[in-house]
Amino acid sequence: MTPALILACGNPLRGDDGLGGWMAAQVQEKFTSSQVKVVASQQFTPELAEPISTADTVIFLDCSAKEEPGKVSLQVMAPAEKLPRLISHHMHPATLLRLSQELYGRIPRHAYFITVGGKSFKMGSQLSDAVRNAGPAVLTLVAEIVQGANTLRWNLPGSEQLVADESELTTV
Repeated sequence: MTPALILACGNPLRGDDGLGGWMAAQVQEKFTSSQVKVVASQQFTPELAEPISTADTVIFLDCSAKEEPGKVSLQVMAPAEKLPRLISHHMHPATLLRLSQELYGRIPRHAYFITVGGKSFKMGSQLSDAVRNAGPAVLTLVAEIVQGANTLRWNLPGSEQLVADESELTTV
């Protein structure tokens, strides 16, 4: 069982969309492999349902074109009510949680979606200052979640429910 799974998404050749890979590298430097498993990919794909099913806690990291540049958002995630009729190569975290439940009969006890508002998604490998400056806040949120995942172990069989008591987390 993986205490905490970090799924970081983004294209490193599309400006701020490269946030996922950049944050994945920072998380790997900060934590040991016994604390977290980090997976960086260009998209959230159906293949991620299997590692999600083996985690106690999952954290999805992505850049958002809808948020104000540099704004860090944290959402507690629950599985989507149903799977979409068509499963593509890019999936929302809630859909991945539902797919994990459908295919493997289990979801993590805690699931979070951390996004950072992006400023530029033009071709290039440079992150904007707004996104780069948000990195420490993202790393702080991840550290708080990982610490909780490593303190409490939930080796419960079957499909666990997400717990909504997240009062100890820092809000950004």
